Amino acid sequence: MATAWQVVVLSQPTFAIAAWELLRHFTHPARLYHNPLLQSRLVMERSPTNAGKAERVAALQHLVQEAAESLQASHREAKLYRALYHTYLQPTPTQEQVAELLDVPFSTFRRHLKNGMARLTEILWHQEIS
Repeated sequence: MATAWQVVVLSQPTFAIAAWELLRHFTHPARLYHNPLLQSRLVMERSPTNAGKAERVAALQHLVQEAAESLQASHREAKLYRALYHTYLQPTPTQEQVAELLDVPFSTFRRHLKNGMARLTEILWHQEIS
């Protein structure tokens, strides 16, 4: 049964927290059912009015994939994309394995991941407010 959805306006810090939670649970759609971003303007504009939670989650996941993939356009940000991709979008079992796969020290991988999460959140936030 579809729910009547209304846009929820989030503050930038609340949006960032929701985006980071979204990444953590990206491959587990049922865990995203209560993410506040499902009612963000971003998702509301990409989903049919009568869309259910599963459709909104799929739209949100698609938005994240698009935003993450946009990082590949810049050589400097491509490393951020690879860290995000192997950690959240198509996860490797451990972060140590991701660092090894990317052939970087673990501390460098962690820096890339943190910067990637921040950059992805920035991209999504910009889309939300523009």
